[in-house]
Amino acid sequence: MAVEEGLLVVADISGYTRYLGGVELEHSHDILADLIGVVAESLGASLRVAKLEGDAVFCSGQDAALLERLHDTYAAFATRQRTIAQNTSCECEACRRIPDLDLKFVAHHGSFVEHEVAGRRELVGADVITVHRLLKNTVGERLSLHGYALLSDACVSALRLDPAGLREHVESYEGIGEVHGVVVDLAERWRRAAPVRLNDGQADVLMRADVAAPAERVWSALTDAGEQLRWRVGATRVEPDGEPGVGTRTHCVHGKNAITQEIVDWRPQRYYSYTERNPIGNCLWTIELEPTPGLSGTRVAWRIALRGGRAQRLLYLIAGFRMRRVIAANLASFKRFAESSPERAGTEADAE
Repeated sequence: MAVEEGLLVVADISGYTRYLGGVELEHSHDILADLIGVVAESLGASLRVAKLEGDAVFCSGQDAALLERLHDTYAAFATRQRTIAQNTSCECEACRRIPDLDLKFVAHHGSFVEHEVAGRRELVGADVITVHRLLKNTVGERLSLHGYALLSDACVSALRLDPAGLREHVESYEGIGEVHGVVVDLAERWRRAAPVRLNDGQADVLMRADVAAPAERVWSALTDAGEQLRWRVGATRVEPDGEPGVGTRTHCVHGKNAITQEIVDWRPQRYYSYTERNPIGNCLWTIELEPTPGLSGTRVAWRIALRGGRAQRLLYLIAGFRMRRVIAANLASFKRFAESSPERAGTEADAE
């Protein structure tokens, strides 16, 4: 048996064990097979797929541009995941919880041999054990990352990567000792690069308002939590979990009810998109700004797409009029606020 030297890479769909709990097995396994297929196809373009391991893909080989391959594979996974979630009309728990899944990679470089075990070709060796042990790591707990790549120092050296600017990380395993490496946030790059923007044709609800204020003022009134509280009709608290941007969650409290919004695309003074679960179910919003034709103002478009499947659309037939009325009241309140001084507009919004 010839000893080989090369990259050892495992792509693992994280959160799958939790995802399986209480969901329909038929749909969950179909979804896993779809996503695993996307990952295997992308990695297999430059590496050899050695084995499919349940919710993971194990690869080996040579690829000087491995880091870009991991970025591309994560993007392919995340795009397919989003497409499945947005296009399904199924209301089962397995389909509803597709966004709970994520993808992580661990990569190492070392020696291994391939031989037959129980009638199957397997890669074996100490470095094969090491890369699989790296799957059990503390990156999520210590760095609050979920879509990432953990590359050992041996991998970094083989790829001749400049570690400057990358997050250093170390894990310790019984029988192996310390494994030093770096962590790359793949999810953040994908979120920055992947636009999520509804156009008019994709919106179930579309409303516009011409605001006699510059885009900078309009953007601030839309996105600043303190200013939102002044114009959102019936809101008692607006609580963001950080500075506005992709991944930021805002809890908009109306008395005893709270609506959580998560920003999924953020293009300052152009548009932003967010998901929310409101009384009518899951929705995707895009709020877009453009210059008012022929006037020194800003046209604001509010586009909303229903994402809750057939039951939500049936509910919308019954409750859609009330939903549109509430949205129209908020848009009118926002317009008055953005066009006026915060003090005066806030008083008017409070009086709604």
